[in-house]
Order: sequence, then structure tokens, then C-alpha cells
Amino acid sequence: MRLCLALCLLVCSFTSVANLAKPQGPIVLTVRGLIEETNRGKDADFDLAMLQSLPQYNITTLHPWIESRHSYKGPRLADVLSQVGAHSQQLTLVALNDYQVDLDFDEIAKFNPILAWSENDRVMKVRDKGPLWLMLPIDEYPELLQIPYNDFMVWQLRSIIVK
Repeated sequence: MRLCLALCLLVCSFTSVANLAKPQGPIVLTVRGLIEETNRGKDADFDLAMLQSLPQYNITTLHPWIESRHSYKGPRLADVLSQVGAHSQQLTLVALNDYQVDLDFDEIAKFNPILAWSENDRVMKVRDKGPLWLMLPIDEYPELLQIPYNDFMVWQLRSIIVK
């Protein structure tokens, strides 16, 4: 019986690593660090289609970088962290220009932040602060207009390090 349980756990551990598909298109996000699910060495790479295959959510909000309300669409950060089997709430978000911000996901989890890939129904390009922008629903929670929350809204997001 113990041997069967041990074999089952061993097989399950090998099959769980294979659950994360390999990207077929350009990589728009890499998650690394304390994660279980990988698809390239110790990293979990995502192309846009992989992120779009997760449940999608919309945030329509005004924020300091625009003059009118915009609508953003993307998966919840919590879903991406779950997809990779993150073992910590301590994150570093890294932008294409190497801007970095550290955060405890528990600080923003209740706001259901998304990794927006679409702004006003258009796929965001790098020149439009894409390909990903961590978006918070500022209209629903005015307290998000203050520091440190503004700092967490990283645009041109390229990687998340789980520490």
C-alpha cells in the first residue's frame, strides 16, 4: 500500500510539471523563482495565447497616466501565480526597461489585479505600455491612487520573480 502511494505521488509530481504548455508565439511574460510549474528550465514562459486562455477579466478605470477612463482586459495575477504553482507571495515585477518593484501580493490580492494585454479592445504594443500592464481598479478603490499602489502598476511588464 505504501509503495502504491509513493509511486502515485511520484507520478503525480512528474505529470504536474508537464501541465504548463510551451509557448508557440513570442514570449510576453516569464515567471521565475519559487515556482513548481515550468516550461523552460526553471522558468515559466507565457506567450499571449497562453495568457488569453486563462479566465479574462475587465477593469475600466481612470488612472494618473491617462485623461479618460480606459478599459483593460487580461487574466488575474492570482490565476497566473496559481498556474505556475507559486510558493510565495513575495514578488518582484520587472519591466522591459529594468524598472523593478517589490511587493507582497497579499497587499493587492483583494483588488484582483489583472495582467492587462488589451486596452480599449486593442492588443497593447510596447509603445502603448504593453505587452502587459499590471492594472488595478482605481475607480473602485480610490486608495489605490496613493503610493505604494501606483508603483505596483508596472507597464511593459516582462517578468515576475517569486521570492
